[in-house]
Amino acid sequence: MYIFYLLAGVFFLYLGANLLVEGSSAIALKFGVQKMIIGLTVVALGTSMPEFVVSLFGVLEGSDSVSVGNIVGSNIANLLLVLGASALFQPITSNPRSLKFDLPVLMTVIVFFMIFCANGILSRWEGIVLLIMFLIYMGYLIKNRKVEGYEPDMENIDREHLAKNIILSVLGIIGLVAGGNLTVRGGVMLANILGVSELTIGLTIIALGTSLPELFTSLVASIKQEHDISVGNVIGSNLFNTAFVLGIIPIISSLQVERRVVSFNNWFMLAAHVVLFGALFSQKKIGRKTGILLLLLYAFFIINLRFKIL
Repeated sequence: MYIFYLLAGVFFLYLGANLLVEGSSAIALKFGVQKMIIGLTVVALGTSMPEFVVSLFGVLEGSDSVSVGNIVGSNIANLLLVLGASALFQPITSNPRSLKFDLPVLMTVIVFFMIFCANGILSRWEGIVLLIMFLIYMGYLIKNRKVEGYEPDMENIDREHLAKNIILSVLGIIGLVAGGNLTVRGGVMLANILGVSELTIGLTIIALGTSLPELFTSLVASIKQEHDISVGNVIGSNLFNTAFVLGIIPIISSLQVERRVVSFNNWFMLAAHVVLFGALFSQKKIGRKTGILLLLLYAFFIINLRFKIL
């Protein structure tokens, strides 16, 4: 049965990614909104919904390790696996504003998260702080990131064309969420058969399952040379995961964070962000060589979970 869930999940993820990239790109052009912002908001929200749903059900069922492991593992997978694989198909160029502002904001949020959970607990008030940081960032995006000198002519906009692209985007999000849920369900079944711990399940199989929307969306965007959506999707998704999901979940119930997450996984997640920032800052793009490096780092992360090298 788990094979059926996995295959159906992958199908819906691929279909949803195509629909979301197509619809959101068209909407961005119609309203003069930069594609980077669509990637940072609409696309990132859609592809982060599986993480939110999984983490929410995890804490409601008392599986805090699944909730936290899912987010940390997904963030690592987004940076190393998603951007690494996307760069193999097509080198990904960076947006200067993203490099100067969006990525540093993400790294700041990551540092705050690490500080908050250093004592093994992510409390309600710490969740509120993360959520406020997220809302401030989103407010800045909405206020400051339209295409300069462009004002959409609302009276002459093709409303039928606009409605079609909105429907495509919504269907894409639905497909991504459904695909993510099916994939996670199949992955959990497989993990239970193998007898893996909850934290390991969250960091690997569930994180991979919930990161598949980002993977397929960024792959499709990269192939279509929509680089702003590809990079924006990953940065935005990690911001959603860390500041929005881990902002809301602790408000519902404080999260217990295992020592292994604090002592290694969080530091590895921060290091992955530093590597990405360094590559974009020095090369202005993520080329195929950098993509291979990111994939090798992700392979090391997975191997280390099994053999505890570090």
